[in-house]
Amino acid sequence: MTRHYRTLALASLLMLALAGCKEDVKPVEEIRPVRYVLAGSSNSQDSQQFSGEIRARHESQLAFRVGGKVLERRVNAGDSVKKGQLLAVLDGSDYQLDTSAKQAQLAAAQADLAQQEADLKRYRELLTQNFISAAQVERQQTAVQAARARLQQAQAALSASRNQGNYTALLADSDGVISSIGAEPGMVVAAGQPVARLAANGEREVAFQVPENAVDALRGASGFKVKLWADGRELDARLRELAADADGATRTYAARLALNGSDAEVRLGMTASVRALLPGQPGAAMRLPLSAILDEQGKHYVWVINAQQQVGRKAVTVGAIDGDSIAITSGLRGGEKVVTAGVHLLRDGQRVTLLEQTAAARGQQ
Repeated sequence: MTRHYRTLALASLLMLALAGCKEDVKPVEEIRPVRYVLAGSSNSQDSQQFSGEIRARHESQLAFRVGGKVLERRVNAGDSVKKGQLLAVLDGSDYQLDTSAKQAQLAAAQADLAQQEADLKRYRELLTQNFISAAQVERQQTAVQAARARLQQAQAALSASRNQGNYTALLADSDGVISSIGAEPGMVVAAGQPVARLAANGEREVAFQVPENAVDALRGASGFKVKLWADGRELDARLRELAADADGATRTYAARLALNGSDAEVRLGMTASVRALLPGQPGAAMRLPLSAILDEQGKHYVWVINAQQQVGRKAVTVGAIDGDSIAITSGLRGGEKVVTAGVHLLRDGQRVTLLEQTAAARGQQ
């Protein structure tokens, strides 16, 4: 029996020794990356954003002034052209035949006038010899005037026919860039049918569409900022044009902004973000993305990041929802960093790392 107790005691000592050899394992603190916004102040400007495209101040829809079959195309989309440069050519065979016919009519009118004038000269000689009456001479004078009018008509018809023949060549009306061209050899086009678009050199603008609920706000904007997607540059702009009638298909209003300080790096077709600066209203609520709001048991919270990059839950009072943002009427100070994604995965005091700042609340500039 004594030996049994000794065995148990030895086993217990061995277990205690092994336990003492193990190091204490501490749990690893989870640091979560988060996106955030800076909450806007209550008296800051409001803003609205739109997507736009860089366009030329002057754009021309080019078309042949006569109809016909396209023989050749001399340029492609994206080519730079000079004023008067040949872009495309129509088959001018029919117009050449018409010009030949008009030339023949002109020659006939010239011959008829010469004959009538010669007859008038003889009639006057016969009148001096009293072989004919004065009335016959007057009738011949009238015939000469009619022949002269037919000659003028034939000359005008020939000039018009020659113009029609010249219109078979499509020329650039200014220096610029061919932004699109639809004329292909073998294609039959009608007079006035657009076959190319020419973006003239010079000023550049931003074209964008405005929904009907933002038209009045856009007219009252205090300024505009245009951010280029390609290089991130931000340019000042002013509203130059806002359509008075909505587009029949999209039900939006076309608007154009004139860019201040644009250069050769602002190329046609570039994508731009348009921000309209709206006058602030005293007491206006700041706005946050909807994804920043944490709802629990009928109450609303946000996660605020402190200077030690730890998050803390703060109760807020919310207002109206507008699109993907919501108004914060109380509980939040301007300038605080607010988490905008993954709010259900955080806990009080948790350390975080900051990712790139997302679009700030609509109330902040």
